[in-house]
Amino acid sequence: MISVEKGVRLAPHTYYNIGGLADYFIEAKTNEELCDGVRFSKDQSIPFFILGAGSNVLVADGGYRGLIIRLKTAEVTVSGEHVTASAGVPMALLVQRALAAGLVGIEWAVGIPGTVGGSIRGNAGCFGGEVKDVLERVEVYDTSSGDRRWLNAGECDFGYRESIFKKRKELIVFSGEFRLHSGDTDSARTRLKEYAARRSASQAIGSKSAGCIFKNISWRRPDVNSDQLLARFPSFRQFLDLPGIPASYCIDAANLKGTRVGHVQISPKHGNYFVNLGGATAEEVIILIGIAKDHVRRKFGLLLEEEIQYVGF
Repeated sequence: MISVEKGVRLAPHTYYNIGGLADYFIEAKTNEELCDGVRFSKDQSIPFFILGAGSNVLVADGGYRGLIIRLKTAEVTVSGEHVTASAGVPMALLVQRALAAGLVGIEWAVGIPGTVGGSIRGNAGCFGGEVKDVLERVEVYDTSSGDRRWLNAGECDFGYRESIFKKRKELIVFSGEFRLHSGDTDSARTRLKEYAARRSASQAIGSKSAGCIFKNISWRRPDVNSDQLLARFPSFRQFLDLPGIPASYCIDAANLKGTRVGHVQISPKHGNYFVNLGGATAEEVIILIGIAKDHVRRKFGLLLEEEIQYVGF
């Protein structure tokens, strides 16, 4: 039987260390406990939100009027060249377990601060790799019917930081099965060290931050006319070999690095990281997000789209 707590402060459960109280809160260490939490929310006629590692989210100062399910599932199994991991497994641990089994191809994921479930939901990526590149299938729980089933990766409608799980809220990720391959694990570990060095040099590692605030600006976005953009801003040509224009570049070009609102600052290292300097509020983050969007729109005519997820707003 799950233990339901009342009035739990959410800030300590997030990377940002920002957020008010949840009306109800549980920790789900198994998929069965997760299902129990969903049933509890239905019985109480309240919404629920599944919180993984607490990265990539901004919780409202007023908290969450419903049930927060803190996902703590932690199972990882290896079968041949396939690794299956529960939704609550940190991506860095998945990488570690894969290498321990002599499997490579997912080293890039060490740069993702979140869990398997959140990474699948957002098709997370880093260092040129994305979840969809290595995902075979996903075990899901349909809260509307109570059914559990597997979806092949091709059924998940993956796009840039998008998936079916963002569009169909009733589908919850239980686990993911990844297809990797045997390889040179020594070389893979060397790549891990290189990735760590690159992150340390360019990102606000160790700070209270939710990770990237905004999505990069895809060349394929309907509102992006690449010919007109390149004619007006030739500097964007350096990103033609990438899927899009880095949001951090646009924020930097708008001279916003180091900009501060209250206790929140745009990192002087990386323009897409907004750092809690201590005692920050969600309201301050929202104001700074608005400033960044306004300045980039006025300078480039481009709309920045949030990558972070709002909770309780």
